[in-house]
Amino acid sequence: MRFSLLAIAALPLLATATEYESPLDQAKAQAQYYFNKFASFIPNPSRAHTVNDAHAAAAKVGGKALSILTLSDWRQTILSSVKPTSTTPEEWWILITGGNRTCFGHCGKVETAFNESAALFAINPTAPHLAYLNCENQPVLCNSWGAGPPSLWIVHAAAPPAPVDIRSIYLNTTTTNIKTFTDLHASKSWKDTPLRDGWFHPFNGPLAEYGLAVPLGYVLWVFATVPSWVFMIGISFISRNIMGKRAFPPQGAPQGRAPAAAPAGTGAR
Repeated sequence: MRFSLLAIAALPLLATATEYESPLDQAKAQAQYYFNKFASFIPNPSRAHTVNDAHAAAAKVGGKALSILTLSDWRQTILSSVKPTSTTPEEWWILITGGNRTCFGHCGKVETAFNESAALFAINPTAPHLAYLNCENQPVLCNSWGAGPPSLWIVHAAAPPAPVDIRSIYLNTTTTNIKTFTDLHASKSWKDTPLRDGWFHPFNGPLAEYGLAVPLGYVLWVFATVPSWVFMIGISFISRNIMGKRAFPPQGAPQGRAPAAAPAGTGAR
């Protein structure tokens, strides 16, 4: 009986000892907190999209599926719709959008109209495939394409080695609505837009053919992300090292030719 009473009395002490964290555990938790906080400030060149990015409301009302393009799977996503034996290219409408940094927070209306049009295109057998590219989350991919929001890319993908035709149309953030997309599809007025070509063409451009588009996209992303004063500090550090090596050559290096000895018998008389 005495043992049971002592055990019951010791329960609060055991609970307190269990909840108590050692100073080492507290230090680890604090270090992890500051590490996570620091990591949140580091930009991510290929951040995963969330469900909200695609406005899943379109799927809830039975809309046409929206493919979300990322740096790792955009090419496979587009070309997977092309049948090897087909002679008719597959039509893709890709909405290039962004957030506060890349679209100054003005792309919301365009995204809503594009997603609402997916519900109407779902019952249209001639409707294009729909895709969504957010430059806020995929800056390297947007830089490698030379794409900027808000715009609509109309892509006609054919089986290789046939070229891929691309047209890009700027979208007004104020006037764009669902009728903008339905009228564009009904009238085919996008055919009046010149084909997109040049170095940044994601399929046929020289950068893509030689595998330089993505590396250049990373370079442009770094220059756009890293503050200019970081580059100035780096240039200053390099120039100081170069000037320091010139002013103070390493020990043992020849300092110059020694003066020639005077000929014998030419001393002062």
